[in-house]
Amino acid sequence: MKKGWLGWGLVALILVTFRSQMVYAQDNELVEMAVSVELLENGTGVITERRRVILESGTEHYIVIQEEDGLEVIDFQVEGLTEEDEWDSDRSREEKAGTYGILETRDGVELVWGIEEYGDRSYTLSYTVANVVRQLDDGQALFWDFNTFGEMEPEYLTIEIKGPQAFTEEDTRFWGFGYQGNVQLDNGVLRSYSESGVESNRPVAVLMHFLNDPFIPSYYVDETLSEQLERAEAETGRGGAEDDFDSSILIGLFGTLLTGFGAFLFALFKIDAKKKEQGKVLTGYAQRKRNKGMMYTAIPYKDGELTDIAFFLQQLQKGTYEQYIFAYLLKWSKEKVISIETDTTEKGKKGRTLLTFFPKTFQTKRENSFNASQFEHDLWELFLNALNDSNQITNKEMTKWAEKNGEKLYALQQSLLDESEAVLIKEGYLTEKEVHFFKMKLPFMSTTKKGQKLYDQLTQFENHIKALEKDASLSYRQLIEEKDFLIWASLYGKEEKMINQLEEVVPEWTNQEIEGLPYFYSGYYGLHIMSASVHTGLSNGGYTNTGGTGGATSIGGGGGAIGGGGGGVR
Repeated sequence: MKKGWLGWGLVALILVTFRSQMVYAQDNELVEMAVSVELLENGTGVITERRRVILESGTEHYIVIQEEDGLEVIDFQVEGLTEEDEWDSDRSREEKAGTYGILETRDGVELVWGIEEYGDRSYTLSYTVANVVRQLDDGQALFWDFNTFGEMEPEYLTIEIKGPQAFTEEDTRFWGFGYQGNVQLDNGVLRSYSESGVESNRPVAVLMHFLNDPFIPSYYVDETLSEQLERAEAETGRGGAEDDFDSSILIGLFGTLLTGFGAFLFALFKIDAKKKEQGKVLTGYAQRKRNKGMMYTAIPYKDGELTDIAFFLQQLQKGTYEQYIFAYLLKWSKEKVISIETDTTEKGKKGRTLLTFFPKTFQTKRENSFNASQFEHDLWELFLNALNDSNQITNKEMTKWAEKNGEKLYALQQSLLDESEAVLIKEGYLTEKEVHFFKMKLPFMSTTKKGQKLYDQLTQFENHIKALEKDASLSYRQLIEEKDFLIWASLYGKEEKMINQLEEVVPEWTNQEIEGLPYFYSGYYGLHIMSASVHTGLSNGGYTNTGGTGGATSIGGGGGAIGGGGGGVR
C-alpha cells in the first residue's frame, strides 16, 4: 500500500514541477486542423493546413519544421497575408498583423504569421518541403510528423495525402502513430482522422511504404522498409522543437498527464515488451511476416458469424465498415432475403438499380439461426428505414439516404468491433490481460493458442486471394463453395477482381447450372452499384472514412518521423 502511495506521490511531484515550467497560453484553442499533402514525383511535398483557432493572447503563430536529413522548406505563404523578408518576433501585435515570414533556427525553420485580432479566426497556410519521400534499400517511404501545433493541440484533426498517381491497396502500406483514430485509403487517397483530442507535444505521424516505386526521390536512407516500421512501432518520437530531453520529451510526456491520458501512455511505452511476452495481439505487419508464403484455401472461420472476426481483420487493415456492408448485401442476396434488378442503358452500361427487401423471409431465417449477429440485425433495420412502402429503394435514393443518415450508419461501426471482441473473448480466441504501473491496471488483448490459429488462417487466406489475383491457374487450390467465395473475398476488398476472374477461378460455373448463379452474375453488379451509392452518400455527408483498406492508428510509436517539430502561439 505504501508503495502505491509513494508512486502516485512521485507522479504528483513531477506534475507540479513540470507544470510550473510550461509557458504556453492556455486560453488559446486550436479547434480544428485539416492538413492536405500533395506529393510530387520528385519526392517533394506541398502541404496545406487549414486551421480554426480561438485566440485570447499572443502576437504571432509559429510552426516548426526541422530541416534535417535532407529536408528543406522551399516555399511558404499564408492566404490573405503579406510576406515579410526579415521577420522580427519582438515587434508588437499591431506591427505583425497581416504579415508572415520565416525564422531560421539551429534545428530548421519556424514559419510565422501575425495575429490581427483575437477571437474566432481561420487561417490557410501552405509550405513546400523537399525530400519528404525517401528511397530506402528495398522501397520508398514517407514518414512525416504532422505535429506543427506543439502545446496547442487540435480538438479535431484530419489528414489527407495524395500522390502523382492514385495509391493502391496492392502497392501501398500505411500506419498512423501517436494518436487515436483511423487511417485508410479512399479512392486512391490516404485519409486519416483523430477520434479524440490529440495530445500536445506528441508525434502525429503517418508512415507510408510505396512498394511500386512511384517516385524519383533524390534522398537515400540506408534502411529497409521493415527496419523503418520496427523502429516506428518501438520508439516514442520526439516532443516539441527543443532537442533537450528534459524540456521536450519529459515536459510533453508529463504535460499530457494533466489531460488524463499521460499515465496510460507512459505505462504503455515502458511495458510494451512485457505485453508482447504475455501474447499481445500481433500487428498486421508482424502477422504477415509470420505467415509469409503460407496459404489457407478453405473458409478461414466456420464457427460463427462474419462479424465475429472483425477484430482480427482490423489488425490486417481489412474488414472495413463498407466492406462489411457489401459482404452482407451479398449474403442477403444468397439467402434470397433481397433481390436486385439492374437496368442496362443503350450503351450497355449498368444504370438504375432497384433493391427489394423481404422482411418476413429475413425474420424467419434469423429465428432459425443459431448464432445471429446483432450488427446484421441493426444494419438490416437501418436499410428498412430507407425503403418505400413497397420495401424497395433505388441506388440514387440510397445515396441521398446515406448522406442524411451517416451518423447512424457510423454508429454501427463501433458496435461491429465491440461485438467482435466480445464474441472472441467468450469463445476463447482472445483473453483480457493487464499490466501494472504505480498500482494502475492497464488492460490489453492477448491471443490464445486457438485465437492465434484463427488469426493465422485469416492472414493466410489473404495470401491465397493475392496468389489467385496474380495467377488464376492456381484455382485448383480453391476449396470454398462458389456461393461463399465472393462474400469472403469482399471482406478483403478483393471481390471485384475475383468476379473478373470468375470463369478462370471456377471454370465449371460457365457450363453447369448452379443454384444461385444469377446472384453472382446479374446480381453482383447491382449490389456493387448499391454499395457504391452508400459510399457516395457518406462522402457527400462528410463521412470520408470509407473505402479501400484501413484500420486504427496507434497511440504509441512514431519515433523517427521527420518534419514537424511543434509550434503554437506566443
